[in-house]
Amino acid sequence: MWLLTLFTVALGVSAVCANDYNFLFNATKLPNKAVTPTLANGHLGFVVYGDSVHLNGVYNGLKGVSHRARIPNYANIQLANCSSLQTQPRNCRYQLDMRSGKFRTTLEDPAGGYRVQHEVYPNRHFDQTIVNRIHFRRLSSKQTIEVETRQLIGGKSVDLVEEPLEKLTVAGEEFLLLCAKTRQVEDPKYQREGHTVCVAYKQVPRKLTLTAEETDREFLFLTVFSHSRQELEQELRGLKANDHERLHRLEMDRMWAKYGIRVEGNDRLDRVIKASAFYLSSSLPSQTSFQPSSYPFYGLSPSGLGRGGKKLAEYQGHSFWDTEMWMFPPILLLDPQNARKLLHYRTLVTEAAADYARRNGYEGWQYAWESAYTGREVTPDHCPQVPEYQHHITGDIAYAVRLYYYATGDLDWLRSDVCRLVYETARFWQSRVDYNADTDTFDIGRIMGPDEDHHNVTNSIYTNVIAAHNLFFGAFVGCHCRESLAGVTEDEFAQFLRVAKSITLPYNAQYDVHPEYKEYTFGTPIKQADVVLLGYPLEFPMKQSTKANNLRLYSMVTRPDGPAMTWAIHTIGHLDLNELDHAAAMFRKSYKQYLRAPFHVWSENGDGADGAGNFITGAGGFLQSLINGYAGVRLRHGKLVIANPRLPPATTRLFIPELNFAGVKFALDIGQSGFRITFGAAAGESFEKLTLLVDDLERDLFEGCEYTGSKNAELRLRNDQKAADDEHSSCTLHDTVLGMRLADQDGRLLSTTQLIVLSLTVGLLGVLYSIRAAFRNKRGRGKVSTDKENMSKRLQKKQKNKSAK
Repeated sequence: MWLLTLFTVALGVSAVCANDYNFLFNATKLPNKAVTPTLANGHLGFVVYGDSVHLNGVYNGLKGVSHRARIPNYANIQLANCSSLQTQPRNCRYQLDMRSGKFRTTLEDPAGGYRVQHEVYPNRHFDQTIVNRIHFRRLSSKQTIEVETRQLIGGKSVDLVEEPLEKLTVAGEEFLLLCAKTRQVEDPKYQREGHTVCVAYKQVPRKLTLTAEETDREFLFLTVFSHSRQELEQELRGLKANDHERLHRLEMDRMWAKYGIRVEGNDRLDRVIKASAFYLSSSLPSQTSFQPSSYPFYGLSPSGLGRGGKKLAEYQGHSFWDTEMWMFPPILLLDPQNARKLLHYRTLVTEAAADYARRNGYEGWQYAWESAYTGREVTPDHCPQVPEYQHHITGDIAYAVRLYYYATGDLDWLRSDVCRLVYETARFWQSRVDYNADTDTFDIGRIMGPDEDHHNVTNSIYTNVIAAHNLFFGAFVGCHCRESLAGVTEDEFAQFLRVAKSITLPYNAQYDVHPEYKEYTFGTPIKQADVVLLGYPLEFPMKQSTKANNLRLYSMVTRPDGPAMTWAIHTIGHLDLNELDHAAAMFRKSYKQYLRAPFHVWSENGDGADGAGNFITGAGGFLQSLINGYAGVRLRHGKLVIANPRLPPATTRLFIPELNFAGVKFALDIGQSGFRITFGAAAGESFEKLTLLVDDLERDLFEGCEYTGSKNAELRLRNDQKAADDEHSSCTLHDTVLGMRLADQDGRLLSTTQLIVLSLTVGLLGVLYSIRAAFRNKRGRGKVSTDKENMSKRLQKKQKNKSAK
């Protein structure tokens, strides 16, 4: 036990105390709002010195103008001399302390002989509270000192209908209480009424005074933002009865124990890492908070929780594929509890997903490209092509579920929480494909891949692969969920496999490269990483030469100022090919042109324009280039692999304080001559379920022990344990292989009865495809193959011949 205690303490110290300077970001004046830092804690968020607060899950506006509701920021207290209204503040310094999660403003007046330090932060334990602390210190003055303050809440919010202001006394302390309700629901079908918000605050005096008899003095202002009056009063009582500052520090320690990745030998890079981890983790809930919120966690938006309060700006607080494909992977390995909460959000909005699919003529669940409170499509009307064609988000969500299952091996969660999600998204893709009689495969037409510069194309290779992933996983999960999927037959899961294997795979054999889509002309410029995503994160099996050709071809035609995540993926691709110089160039490109001084705020634009501020999508991609690229960490079915771990450019050490696999935590320490893995605590008997290999040699696995290697390491779920845990041991997760002709799928392995059933199933699908095609043509969605009705007859004839043989 003492070994574990020592390990835990050492980890915490090592993770957060190596170089506190790298947590501090300083300025002598405030930048514009787009690059001013955001502070958040999973319940609330705000831009420093901004007049708005946003609450998790609270939106206002109908459909495409649904946005995070703006709540007046009664906690926006500022020193008048240093306030955001001052274009040239004097004697003022500003500091973002990421270690403590606080923003500080220091006013030091040499002539006046005093110093005032003001700090503001969202408490991580009392997560409905914003704390303002103003500390006076006398330096040389003998006089009474007065400092002017401002409480800049902006005008009344157009998003709220306010109730009359009240006075509220809690535990002997008096506050002003404002309760309000959002003005408009997102969609009356899924949301009956607006959101309630309540704020408890105090009026801040226009002047704060240090009398001639005092050497220092502290003023404390607590402002609470809640979903209800009951929660608000409970929060105030808890603040009164507890040391909220100490509890905040504990939560920050826990956060950095997880997210405190660091490098040595390169302080500039270390600061980039800390900023990326800080801004990403800030919008996530704490492990423990004073009281559970009445709202579940409603996902991560590209600009985090503190932005999105204006119509048609900063992504309006919506969730995109950014969540599952860019932010989710590092969160999953570092912080699986919050990864699970992100997936849970997608299970809250399934009614809208089912309606969306039906409305578009499909089966199952189709997730909206932009999702907010209800899950209905909330993409603004001025972007009609995106929701019309960019359907890969449905497969992206199912792929994130697959990764969570890889990371945890949690079959109980799979069966109870996401069984229906995986099955229904697979049904969507089965209904989304179009049979091509000429190739005897399934096409996916009228589509847009990640490259948003090209829409209404056929067989976007990224979309086809993610759809096949979804269908293969749907068959696997369906096998595990037979009891809970009432009325669903084995033949339906077999049909998932049959469709998946025969989805078209665009490939140019002459150049050994994958076209981005069927109509793609080589050399055509593209917006961002698309085909190269097949290598990572999709890990689609292909020849190394194909992977290299994809990377080289699309590197030459990708916008140089496109999204930051592109270059993170290119970094990982070059590392997989052992092209270290190219990887280093892409790695530097992935952050240098996207970070904005002085607070290292991520921007979505690489051309110097501000774009959406606090672009944590870019931070998520960057962290993947470290964890999944240089550290070589990959999740696969039944195992976690660390392949050829390397140091980032110009560093002497890369340290990841916590990685999680199957209930086991371990630290990964990479140096110039090898790596070290140190195991910490595990849940239950997790160690007994795992096998450890280091440099291809099996090692005995114990809690609190260290293991060194030079080439690779692997944690595997034991085969006997997998069989013991899984009463459905016959369930198989097939490799994602596509591009087969239907005629080449081996029907001879099927029984005569199965052939008859399959023949009838294919016949029924042929009729359904014809009906859906006619429906789409009537709606003007584009021409669909008129040869689909021949599919059933052709397959029946071939199957009959095979049976006769």
